Amino acid sequence: MTASLSTLSAGLFAPVLGEVFTLRTADGHTLTATLARCDEHPRATMPGSDRTAFSLVFTCPAEAAGAFPGDHCVLSHPGLGAFGPLYIERILAVGFPPGTAAYEAVFS
Repeated sequence: MTASLSTLSAGLFAPVLGEVFTLRTADGHTLTATLARCDEHPRATMPGSDRTAFSLVFTCPAEAAGAFPGDHCVLSHPGLGAFGPLYIERILAVGFPPGTAAYEAVFS
């Protein structure tokens, strides 16, 4: 399944929390990461928006991530298909074990 970014919602990703995704950049860099969080942000949602703003946080071992800071990526999952390109940014891995790299995608 491939969906338009405008149709994505937290409800699509919540059932696959804890599952593995692949992030692939235009230059071919790939990173395998686990969907660690899927949070809705109703207060950040624009009035009249068709969906509630949400964010996804992906984690992987920091040594696997290396110096990858984030980029425009195509996100893929075996059951959901591919989405993107969308922007993924490396964030502080607060609340995760030492040695973890965390990346966030925000949808408004």
